[in-house]
Amino acid sequence: MFPSRVSVVAAFVWLAVLSPAAGQELEATGWFRLDQVDGRDVFVTPEGRPYLALGVNHIGALERIENNAFQTEYGGNWDRFRPSLLKQLRGWNMTSLGYGGPPTLHAHLPYFASIAPVHNEKHRSHPVPGRRDSYEFPDVFDPEWARAVDQRIAEETARHRDNRLLIGYFWTDTPTWDLVKTRALRGTEWVSEIRALPDGAPGKRRYAAFLAERYAGKLAELNGIYGLALDDLDELAGADLTRIAVGRHRVREDDEAFLAVIAEQYFSVVGRSQRKHDPNHLVLGERYLAGDHPEAVLRAAAPYIDAVSVQPGDRYTRLYPPSTEYPDVEIEALHAATGKPVMICDHAVSYPTPAEPRTIFEQAESERAAAAVTEAFVRAAMRRTYVVGYLRCQYVDRPASYGRGLRQGLLREDGEPRRLLTEVYTRLFGEWTSRLKRGD
Repeated sequence: MFPSRVSVVAAFVWLAVLSPAAGQELEATGWFRLDQVDGRDVFVTPEGRPYLALGVNHIGALERIENNAFQTEYGGNWDRFRPSLLKQLRGWNMTSLGYGGPPTLHAHLPYFASIAPVHNEKHRSHPVPGRRDSYEFPDVFDPEWARAVDQRIAEETARHRDNRLLIGYFWTDTPTWDLVKTRALRGTEWVSEIRALPDGAPGKRRYAAFLAERYAGKLAELNGIYGLALDDLDELAGADLTRIAVGRHRVREDDEAFLAVIAEQYFSVVGRSQRKHDPNHLVLGERYLAGDHPEAVLRAAAPYIDAVSVQPGDRYTRLYPPSTEYPDVEIEALHAATGKPVMICDHAVSYPTPAEPRTIFEQAESERAAAAVTEAFVRAAMRRTYVVGYLRCQYVDRPASYGRGLRQGLLREDGEPRRLLTEVYTRLFGEWTSRLKRGD
C-alpha cells in the first residue's frame, strides 16, 4: 500500500542521513557539485558530503490518477503525504526525488529539474498544426529562436535557482540526433529540415555557406553530387538543395559534418543561456536515448555540461539497445567523448500482466525475471566509477499514451509495492552507498 503517515523529516536532516560517506568532508560550496572520492565520480552536497543520486522519477503523476490512496487517504495533499513518502524512499535507500516531482516537494528533497530547449523527443508525434506534442527541428541559426530559448530558460530557472536542494538541470528528453536512425523513425532529420528552409532563412544561408566552403574549387563535383547546375557557388543560397539522395556516401558525410555545425550552434545558445540564468547549479545536459548520441554532438555539448545523461531503452524501435541489457558500449562512448561523469537518468524493466500485457520499456516475462535483469543492470552501473547515479522511471502505475499500454511503476495503481523490484533497489542502493563510504 501507499506508505502510512509518519512524523515530518526536515530537508537537511534528510541530506545528513542519506549522504554517503557522511564523515568525509569535501569543500562545501552551498550548492550541489561534482568531485571524485578515491577515484570515483560523485555528487557533493551543499554541505560538502559525497552523494549518489538514487531515486525514482514522475512522482508528481500521483495527482493525475483518480481514486487512488493519495486522493482518498491524503486528499491529494502533498504536505500531508510528504512524511510518508520520505519514509518510503528512505526505506528503499533512495536519496533523490528524481525529476517530475511536484514543486511542493522541492523544499524537502534533493531533486532534478527539466528544461526542454527544443522539442525533438522520441515520443513526439509528426507535426500537426495545433498539436502541442508535435516534434520540431527548429532553425537554431535564427536569432528569434535564440531569444525564445533564452526567455524559456530564464523562466524555468527562476523557479529553481535559489534552491539548494536542486541537484541540477536536465535538458531535452531522448532527443533525436542520429541521422540514419532519425530518418528511419521520422522520415526526416535536423539537417534535411534546415536544407528545406526557405531562401533567406538564417539556417538555409548557413547551410549554403557550409557547402560553399566545403566544395570551394570543386563546383563540378558539387553539381554532380547534389544534382545541381550552378555556374557559381554563390548561387547556393537560392538553390533547391532538397533534391538529393540522402543515402549517398558523400551526402551522408556532408550531412554528418553539418550536423556537428547544428550541434555547436545549438549547445552554444542553450549552454550560455543556462549558465547566465543559473550559474550555481549543475547541468546534466540532454537525456540521450542510448544509441542516439553521435560523437560530434557529444563533443559540441561537452563544454556546456557537468555530466552526461542517458536513458537506456524504452521500446521505441529495435534501432536502440533494450533496457534489459546494460549498454556498456554506448555508455562508455558517452563518457569517452565528453570526459564527463554519467547519470543514468531514466530506466526500467517492465513485465506483462493479464490486465496490462503492453508496458513501456522492454519486458521480462515476470516480476521475478524483471527483478533479476534489473539487478544485473544496476550492478553493472555500480562497477563503473564514472556513474554518479540512477533514477528509476515511474513511481506508480499510470496509462501510457498512443496505445503503448502501461507506464509500470514501483507501485501498482492501488499503491501496493512491486515487492521483488523494490527489494532489488533497496538492497543494491544500500550496497552502492555503503561501497562509497568504504571507498571501494
